Amino acid sequence: PPTKGKTELENSKTDETNENKTEDESMTMTMPAIGFGTAGLGLETKESVKKALQVGYRMIDTAQAPEWYREDLVGLAIEESINVVKRKDVFVTTKIHPRHLGRKGMDMIETSLTNLRTTYVDLVLLHYSECWGNLCSRGEVVPGTWKEAYRELERLVVEFKVARFIGVSNFNANALEELHAFANVQPLVVQMRSDVFAQDQRTMDVCAKYGWRFEAYSSLGGQWWQYKTNPVLNDDVVKKIAARYNVSPALVVLNYAKNVLHQTIIPRSRDRKHMEDSLLRLDSFELDDEEIESLKALDGKVPSKD
Repeated sequence: PPTKGKTELENSKTDETNENKTEDESMTMTMPAIGFGTAGLGLETKESVKKALQVGYRMIDTAQAPEWYREDLVGLAIEESINVVKRKDVFVTTKIHPRHLGRKGMDMIETSLTNLRTTYVDLVLLHYSECWGNLCSRGEVVPGTWKEAYRELERLVVEFKVARFIGVSNFNANALEELHAFANVQPLVVQMRSDVFAQDQRTMDVCAKYGWRFEAYSSLGGQWWQYKTNPVLNDDVVKKIAARYNVSPALVVLNYAKNVLHQTIIPRSRDRKHMEDSLLRLDSFELDDEEIESLKALDGKVPSKD
């Protein structure tokens, strides 16, 4: 198996010449820096993903959690887009629900493979380190620890060869330090909520230390759902920068996340023009030092509800 202490990126390079090489020669796609998020799209998931693939997105993020995601509609969208892009050219991420932390081997991923209409998933994450709140109130719970579950993820890579890469989501910095010491197959990705008001520098530092990718979700402020208007996209600093470059506030915060914080991003939209902007126009401007500092200064501030 890949050696302890090496990142999955390093392992993926050696896998091309060692005994762990997958039998499927098509499983060689690298992870893009921008993907398409599908949380909360509901019945519009299939059409939104098809539009995203037409626009040019080549990474789709989904999860087992039916509360927020429709894996089955993602699978249908990819299957119905075969004339646009082949499965091997779409980097698919799914996430193991915490109610399944105690499942073993293929039992952990089989439903996802069926839903996604595929024989492998490019990236499989543990969605949370544990059940908390009402996260596990729906469906059968197979209790287990995140360490037990991570060992099973490793088997999906090394033994069953149905996952190319693995990682975690919503793990705090202390758990990530434990993970680094514990893992035989190091994670490729740590996926965390991050926006200009909650940038999560501590987790980014851990990822940088170990060569892991920091993948941000809700970059556009989706976690501030209790506000009447989105405080990220309506912030005066963000809007001023947007006006200077004649772009949307969304492009400002995505540009900052990707090009300044060096995050992998997965913006979500139902609107084709917004999809095109996020993918094709994101790098059309470069933030200057003063603008970068003004955006960094927003970190940790609680936005006004006015």
